[in-house]
Amino acid sequence: MKLPPIQRFRLAISLLAVGLMHRLAPWAHADEISWFRLYGLPEISAGMEIDASTESDHVSGTTSTYNTLFLTPTAGLRTTGSIYHPNLLYFDFSGELGWGWNQMTSSGPGNNQTINESDKLTRYQLQVDLLREKPYNASFFASEDHTYRDYGSFDTFAVDSERYGGRMDWNTASLNLHADYGYNDEKDTGLVDSSEVAETYFNFLGIHKRRTGQTTLVARWDQFDNILSLGGPLTTVNESVGIADSETIGSRQQTTIATGVSASHSEYSGQQLDTVNANGNVETKHSRNLSTFLIFNFEENYLHPATDTYVQGTAGVRHQLYDSLTSTLDAHGSYQDNNDSSGGSTTDLYGLGLSENYQKRIQNWGRLTMSLNLTGDHQDDTSSGDTFTAIGESHQLYLPTSPNYRPVYLARPRVILNSIQVTAAGQLLVADTDYEVVNSGELTEVRLISPPSAHLQLLMGANDNLAVTISYQSESNNNAAFESLTSGYEIRLDMFSCFGIYGRLNWMDNNAPPTVITQTLTDLVGGVDYHWRWFRTGAEYEDYDSNYTQYTSMRFFQDFTFQLNHRSSLALNFNETLYHYAQNGDQTLCQFTTRYNLQLWSSFSCYLQGGASWQEVLGGSETDGSAEVGLSWTRGKLSVRAGYQYNEQTTANGAYSEDRSKDRIFAYLKRSF
Repeated sequence: MKLPPIQRFRLAISLLAVGLMHRLAPWAHADEISWFRLYGLPEISAGMEIDASTESDHVSGTTSTYNTLFLTPTAGLRTTGSIYHPNLLYFDFSGELGWGWNQMTSSGPGNNQTINESDKLTRYQLQVDLLREKPYNASFFASEDHTYRDYGSFDTFAVDSERYGGRMDWNTASLNLHADYGYNDEKDTGLVDSSEVAETYFNFLGIHKRRTGQTTLVARWDQFDNILSLGGPLTTVNESVGIADSETIGSRQQTTIATGVSASHSEYSGQQLDTVNANGNVETKHSRNLSTFLIFNFEENYLHPATDTYVQGTAGVRHQLYDSLTSTLDAHGSYQDNNDSSGGSTTDLYGLGLSENYQKRIQNWGRLTMSLNLTGDHQDDTSSGDTFTAIGESHQLYLPTSPNYRPVYLARPRVILNSIQVTAAGQLLVADTDYEVVNSGELTEVRLISPPSAHLQLLMGANDNLAVTISYQSESNNNAAFESLTSGYEIRLDMFSCFGIYGRLNWMDNNAPPTVITQTLTDLVGGVDYHWRWFRTGAEYEDYDSNYTQYTSMRFFQDFTFQLNHRSSLALNFNETLYHYAQNGDQTLCQFTTRYNLQLWSSFSCYLQGGASWQEVLGGSETDGSAEVGLSWTRGKLSVRAGYQYNEQTTANGAYSEDRSKDRIFAYLKRSF
């Protein structure tokens, strides 16, 4: 007898429910089945939040002020529970809702205004887990928050965020499948500017494992919508897919083969970038101290109307004569073809490379480390156009306030400045807000701006560096054939487990005709460092001499870390950097930070932190300072958190000067029932 469609649907649902209950039956022995269960009574809380601040901006004799006062009573709820069984659906929810009073006053030349309005505060976090004990499981989340974040950059940011999404997993002994999706919206507001980034994303990861290798498939799609206070909205869309495989073969499992191919597509600022990459790596270990390797890489970039194709291969042998000495000899070659609207250019390069690495322990008092790299190449350049388009050049940029800061120059000389585009984490950075461009002879430095903008802080998080890719145009190659020699030498001696002395030398030369633009370089670095218990210090000198640009630098650091007792600690950090550029004058940076922590009882703690920095770059100067004191106290179900923050920034450049300062007082009181 044929059943009507509605009855067939009901029968299918009933059979599915019976089957699911049957699969869940073993779990029910430990927990009694209940269609809806809360684990204990919901925890209810009430509180009060007070946040007051005053800002002043003094620009060339004119002062403006902006004051805020937030008084917000809050009510909160925390609960956990399950539906049918905790291994079927488990949830964890906590949230706070407040509705209070907000007063804002502002004053300036010819402008005085006071605004009184109600203010809503929402904080919540929801986590839902499905089939969490099964190989196939999923989870979903949603959250909203309003908080303050100190990135350590002499600026405190107000952070409003909203997030939701989920993930799905299927894991077996040989197969792992993972997919996640979601939406993030975060707005960071600092002393000078604000940034809001909304991201929608989807990721997929598949891993197939075998006894002798594995295959990995990765796919990603995301869209960033940026709203910057110092610029217009920006939208970036990124799509990518890649597959990689690794295999170990041979009678002794002595050969490892790794291959991969990927493709990506990006759209930003009215442009489209397409990239295809393929790579391979084969390494064979013939004996304990002898191995050979083969490396291949192909990459093609298309940034309309420019295309860039790059093919590179390396074959070599690695030998370990002693435990302390490793030698590597390689033969390499590459071919690059670049075309844009003005014409095209090609570069052929091939040569030999040798490297020696030596490490030796010297009795019981020291360790000696040395390395030598030597490369000889023949290069043929041909060009039929006026410009060369570099696409997706990778760099790691450090803030000028970082002890690891070094000038980062674009690879090619004579860059066309208005063609530079910098991206990080799939987002387009904003010139003169996130980064600045500094000409230094024939080279062009891309430098992060310090203190960083809200957008830059959001990308860096708690770090002081950022991985970026840069596309730009420069003057075209010359038509020439020449040989070049590149060498690098490094030596370091560590003594008595506390003192180190080191030196580095990088050297480049060639026999190119005088009319050809190609780099020669002598870069000499020397330094010392010392650490003992609670104290670390060091100094470094560099002399960078190239036909493209020249500079000398001195860098110093001093770190003091005291564990005063089992309840308190104190840290003081100093950093000084001085650069002298032959073409652009001097750059000076001095920075100091400190933090003191005290845990009087398990229920009470307090802290005091602050710092200041001063920098002078390209004729302009900037001074930044911050101070913060805070405490937290808990007593049973009562908790209190309070503090005071101060931030200041002073900039001067010629006749222009600006002084911005902000005072903030906050207090959070919460009582659970």
